[in-house]
Amino acid sequence: MLSPLLAFAAASSAWLPAYPAASSRPAPAVRMAAADPFRPSRPPLEPLAINAIQSVVCGGEAAAAAAQKAIEARVNDPDYVLSSDEQRQLRRLITQVGAARVPLLEALQAAVTATPWIEQFGMAPQFGLGDEKDPYVCLCRAECMLALLLLHVEGTPVNFIDEDRLEVLRDTPDEATIDRLRRAATG
Repeated sequence: MLSPLLAFAAASSAWLPAYPAASSRPAPAVRMAAADPFRPSRPPLEPLAINAIQSVVCGGEAAAAAAQKAIEARVNDPDYVLSSDEQRQLRRLITQVGAARVPLLEALQAAVTATPWIEQFGMAPQFGLGDEKDPYVCLCRAECMLALLLLHVEGTPVNFIDEDRLEVLRDTPDEATIDRLRRAATG
């Protein structure tokens, strides 16, 4: 008779696909997506974009160079290679944030100023306002700048920041701010 642990292991491994050889196995992201119906088939690009945007907005790196580094880093990852469409999208997002850096920062500052509870509860750093040498402030600035770009220039949904920040970034900027942002981002 099998112990309860061995019986569970034998029963739960029956649903996993069998692969004949290691070389014929799909990449882990694909295997996980097949095993988990809630996991997207492709990992999101936003984390890559946010890391590169941090280098641009807080480190002074050129947007094109930051985008190229992000793409090269992913090329060296055997588990997940960016498609050519994903590479173009990543380059575009990073370049647009680099081009619109000043209007994006102005939009963040205006949103914080127009929302009294942010200062009241000391949440300006969560919106990327404060000492840009602080890694947390820099991360939040990159997240919020990308969110503003996606919301007001690309017109796409944002699901990588919390609802409080999303609400402020989505609803607070006025039309003049959004127009400046769009002009800067799209050239």
